[in-house]
Amino acid sequence: MKRVLVVDDDPDVLEVFQEVLETEHYKVYPLLSPRYIFKTIKDFRPDLIILDIMLNGMDGRAVFKELRLNPETAGIPIIMASARYDENYIASQKYHPDDYLEKPFNITDLLRKVGALMEN
Repeated sequence: MKRVLVVDDDPDVLEVFQEVLETEHYKVYPLLSPRYIFKTIKDFRPDLIILDIMLNGMDGRAVFKELRLNPETAGIPIIMASARYDENYIASQKYHPDDYLEKPFNITDLLRKVGALMEN
């Protein structure tokens, strides 16, 4: 079973991600704060990470950069999600996620993006 780590500071959004992905037979680890993300990654060993940009007290872009610069996590596909920033903004940044999900998201789009990254 493929594993997805979802990092979002909104418990309701986390619940939607979890329900949708578990319905498609993914094992999901919901994480409200990226504070322990590296320990969680070591323990859970996700095949994919969905990371919100606007996190309570933290910037998801900084967390994303740390993940990319760390040799142990650099190869994990990451989908960045945001209600505030659009895909053009994300593309203009130095470090690029594997995909982008605008919130509120379409469930079909979410599953298509997750499925495409899980195939690689």
